[in-house]
Amino acid sequence: MDGQNASWHLEDFVDSLVVELDKARETLAVKAINKPLSYTVKDLSLDLNIFPSYDGDKVTFLTAQPGQTGASKVMIQLGSITDQQVRATSKPPPARSDINIDDIPVDDATRKQLRKIGVSSVGDLQQIEQKNVDLKKVSNSSIDYSALANQIQKARRNQNPPQISGISMSMDDASGPCLLIKGRHLSVDPTFEPVAVINQNLAEVMSRSDTEMKVRIDRTHAFGRRNDLILTFDPFAFVRVNVKA
Repeated sequence: MDGQNASWHLEDFVDSLVVELDKARETLAVKAINKPLSYTVKDLSLDLNIFPSYDGDKVTFLTAQPGQTGASKVMIQLGSITDQQVRATSKPPPARSDINIDDIPVDDATRKQLRKIGVSSVGDLQQIEQKNVDLKKVSNSSIDYSALANQIQKARRNQNPPQISGISMSMDDASGPCLLIKGRHLSVDPTFEPVAVINQNLAEVMSRSDTEMKVRIDRTHAFGRRNDLILTFDPFAFVRVNVKA
C-alpha cells in the first residue's frame, strides 16, 4: 500500500466486488472439471468503517484508517441470484439504435430529474409515453418535455444524417423535368413536408422516401450549367449542394 486513502463511490466498490465474485465462480467451474467441489461462493458480507461525504450531487466514501474515530459503519451483503431472477427484475440492455440521455443536449438538471425516475435512455422515455404517464406530475419538476422531445429527435437525426449518393435530371411523364435525388435517410419524419430551393426559388417536392426524392424544375429556377440546391429534409437536417447540368 502507498499510504494514500482516496475517496470512492459505492457503485464502483460494488462493481469491483461483483467482478471478483464472478472470477471466483468461473475458477470453481474450471476446478469442478477435475475435482468435485467441496465449497462454493454463495454470499458475501462486509462491514466497513467509513466517512461519508456529500457534495450536493454525489456521495463519496473515505475508508477509516487504524486509530481513527467517529467513522460510520456500513454493512454490505451480496447474496446469490439466478439468471432467471436477473432477467425478471432487469430491463433489457439498450439497443444499438437507442440514445443515452447523456448524448442528448439538455441541461444537467433535466438529466438528474430523468435519472431520479429511472430514465437513462430515449427508449425508457418511449416506454413511459406508451403507458400514457404524465412525466411532469411524476417527476414533480418544471422540465419542458416538448423541448426535450425536440432534442431527442435532433439526437436521433444526428445518428442517421441524410446521405446523398447522386443527383440527376429526369423527366416525369406528367410534370416534366425534375431533379432525382438518391441516397439514404432522406425522409425520417413522415409528418414534415420537405422544402427545396433551386437557385434561390422555391421548388415543389413531388415525392419523397427514405432513399429517393423528386424535385420539380420550371422556368423560374433558371436552371443552367451550375445550380444551387438547398434541401430541408426535416427541422434538424438540411443540405446545400451544387448541381452541374
